[in-house]
Amino acid sequence: MTARLVVRPFVAADAPLLVDLFADPEVHRFVDDRQPLAPDVAALWIERSAANLERFGYGTGAVVERAGGDLIGWAGFARPGDGTQEVIYGLRRASWRRGLGSELLAGLVAFAAERGITPVRATVDPDNGASVHLLRQAGFVLAEARYRGDVATDLYLHGG
Repeated sequence: MTARLVVRPFVAADAPLLVDLFADPEVHRFVDDRQPLAPDVAALWIERSAANLERFGYGTGAVVERAGGDLIGWAGFARPGDGTQEVIYGLRRASWRRGLGSELLAGLVAFAAERGITPVRATVDPDNGASVHLLRQAGFVLAEARYRGDVATDLYLHGG
């Protein structure tokens, strides 16, 4: 997918790795319910990701470094249930500040362009300065602050 990263489908063996990754409070601080990922939820995430891959041809998967093959995060396109799709991504803390987030997001935007996904949507907690910076750097613009009345969610769009 990028020079240093591959996004591959999740496999069952990734569940404990995701649980470990989400155990870091800095990683789960701005994700979903802001809680560590329970093993059963990790397994369900992998199951749903596989179903999306089968149904749509893409979804969310494991971010793996080409050098070494370690799972360092997750990325892809989520379907929040309202008919939309949005880009999601996250990396383990040891992978932060190495330019990997920018590289990953650029790859996701390119993937979306290849498939005609426009605009590319992303929701982010406005307090997540690092992610807001990545989105803006990649050309996303704030479309709606307090998206759907949620003070902890802003909607950003790219293209379209």
